[in-house]
Amino acid sequence: MRTDINRTALNISTFCNLRCKHCLAFIPYYKDPRNMEYREAVLQLKMYFTVVDSVEHFTVTGGEPLLNKDVYKILTEVYKYSGQIRKSVDFVTNGTLEIPLELLELFEKNKNKTKVVISNYGENLSKKADIIQHELEKREIPFRVLKFYGDNLYYDGWIDFSDHSLKWDTKEKRDENAQKCIHRVGKYFVINDGEIHCCSRSYWRMKQGIIPKVRGEYVPLMDPSITIEEKREDLMQMFNQKSSTSCAYCVGLCNETKRVLPAQQLNNIRNS
Repeated sequence: MRTDINRTALNISTFCNLRCKHCLAFIPYYKDPRNMEYREAVLQLKMYFTVVDSVEHFTVTGGEPLLNKDVYKILTEVYKYSGQIRKSVDFVTNGTLEIPLELLELFEKNKNKTKVVISNYGENLSKKADIIQHELEKREIPFRVLKFYGDNLYYDGWIDFSDHSLKWDTKEKRDENAQKCIHRVGKYFVINDGEIHCCSRSYWRMKQGIIPKVRGEYVPLMDPSITIEEKREDLMQMFNQKSSTSCAYCVGLCNETKRVLPAQQLNNIRNS
């Protein structure tokens, strides 16, 4: 059985210098934010690419990943698995910090398998977005800008996922809504705390005890009591299911779901 999947995002930092009220990953609400250490990344990446035969897009994200002092070393490790990454290594930043020279040089060296994604929240928040874009253009590094300010917002804006009450009381209703969710349909998996989850909302609900941790709805990558083959089976169960328990408590990232203004700040921006 091969395990060829669509997308996985590796969260290397739950620190962020923005405090967005409706953050998709609930970053401002972490009581214990931390950065992934390089040695952790080495072990998790080795296990991930043992369990996963190939992934189309592998994303390094946060929080704000540039706040992790090991970001260069972690990305260098990610590129070692380029042969199992079918399209691109994506790097997501919020445009508040300039990309260090050594990281730009790493992206340039691997430009055929790199895409930098800039979430631009306008000049009051993403003050370095134009500088980042200029540097990427100069070095011909592929990039994409997601516009989250003014008119014509990317994906029409953000969604408020803060209400974790039960939304769909039957599996049929849950499946129906989940099949309209871009993350569920696109199989946008995330790695948090050494575990593969269906999405950041599912991870958060398990972390908060809103839903139980059930094998087949997440993969405990670093659990030595579970064999590689069992982890692969759990992953493909996640991949093939129409919805998960978390979907019953979620409005979904759907076209018709009500939008909110992106990047509303809870208070002042954190110092970087």
